[in-house]
Amino acid sequence: MTRLDPMEYRRAGWFTALLLIVNFVGDGWSGRPIGIAHQFLLLPLTIGFLAALWQLLFASEKGGMPVWWSPDRALRLTLLFEILFLLLFAYESHHFASLGYRLHPLLSLAVFIPLLIFLGGLTSKPLRNATWIFAVTLTAYIAGMILAIVSFPLTYLRSDMLPVIQWADTNLLHHINPYARMYVADRVYDFPYLPGMMVAFFPFVAAHLDIRFGSIVYVAASAALIFWAARMERRHEVAVLLGLFLLCPFLQYRHELYLPPHWFTLVAIYVLMQRRHFAWAALVFGVSMAIYQFSWILFPFFLLNALRRRGWLETIKLTLLAALGSLAVAGPFLVSATRRIANNTVGQWELMAHAEAMPINLSYWVTYLIRPDKLLRLQAVLMIAIFVYCFARKGCATLEDTLRWSIIALTVFTLFNVLVDGYFYLMLLVPMLIYTCVANGWWAEPDQPSTSLS
Repeated sequence: MTRLDPMEYRRAGWFTALLLIVNFVGDGWSGRPIGIAHQFLLLPLTIGFLAALWQLLFASEKGGMPVWWSPDRALRLTLLFEILFLLLFAYESHHFASLGYRLHPLLSLAVFIPLLIFLGGLTSKPLRNATWIFAVTLTAYIAGMILAIVSFPLTYLRSDMLPVIQWADTNLLHHINPYARMYVADRVYDFPYLPGMMVAFFPFVAAHLDIRFGSIVYVAASAALIFWAARMERRHEVAVLLGLFLLCPFLQYRHELYLPPHWFTLVAIYVLMQRRHFAWAALVFGVSMAIYQFSWILFPFFLLNALRRRGWLETIKLTLLAALGSLAVAGPFLVSATRRIANNTVGQWELMAHAEAMPINLSYWVTYLIRPDKLLRLQAVLMIAIFVYCFARKGCATLEDTLRWSIIALTVFTLFNVLVDGYFYLMLLVPMLIYTCVANGWWAEPDQPSTSLS
């Protein structure tokens, strides 16, 4: 195994620092404290997050921070993460006990003790097989998720994200319009997501499985694809980075997230771009844009990459392929979906005094100057400005630079969103992880196929 360049260590270190900040803030310590005092406490964390992101994307190879990251230290951090998750798991069962959360002590010990032993073994052996690191950390993530499924019922009273998708898919199974208004106890729901999100989870609902098994499949597939794309001599480092993400306590705490299908499409897009399969990447991008709106922010930079590579004809071709991918998924629902999505993602926030932003954000402070229902216009102006600046600088000529500007745009959009949840930053960590691999040269080039998982 060849020694890493100091800049590779630094990028991995800044990614780890960003991941630690996201885990520390989580959902923003909802309820304690609240209001403006809470936002003042978030300010240094917001500044620290932006500083770390700048270092990840633009740090010079000369000088910079001391090299503190190493695979060995990162593996010790995964062990700490698993211990913290055990404590967070116990807290979760207590905090949501009224919702039916019941932690089975013997089952929990039977799951966590072997995992802690295996993770401890990873930190003690001088030579470790990359596949073994990946297998242990992925197994730990899957085991934690399954334990959550067994112990914690999926209830809209804790989070209505996956339940709403499940209800819509159930309506679809019974030939009922999934965008029809849904009445649950004393609540009224209009399906707020794009059709692709419903399609992504439909097989699991149709099979009468807990819908969270879908999240497990998409996260595992994303991780496997990132690991597969790595160069053989760098799979050790990639496996360690994946372990940090998979075992971060906040990801496992939010076992009811609906974003994994979107993460999988993003990983697939950038792997296909790295392998020079741009037409397939465009088709998958179309599917991704039918799954989640944040992909719309990334797509212009994908097209700018096409323009830099082969000109306007390539750009037009990939645009049409992306449109085909979107229509294949969203077409059957498009007529009934447009008004519902607009109302549920924008209209419901019009009467708020400030943005609903508990973790890292800037939108709370901006709403002292701009009404929350006008934030979308500010976001549009900022996105156009970033894109025009990137275009003028002839950016996005490489996959690394395309990822860099995509991350900048997505981060700015998130910071100024009218609704900012902690799991948005888990979504940001996915392209950041990919960027770290690409910028460090840890992914194989097309003439270096990675067909083995050793």
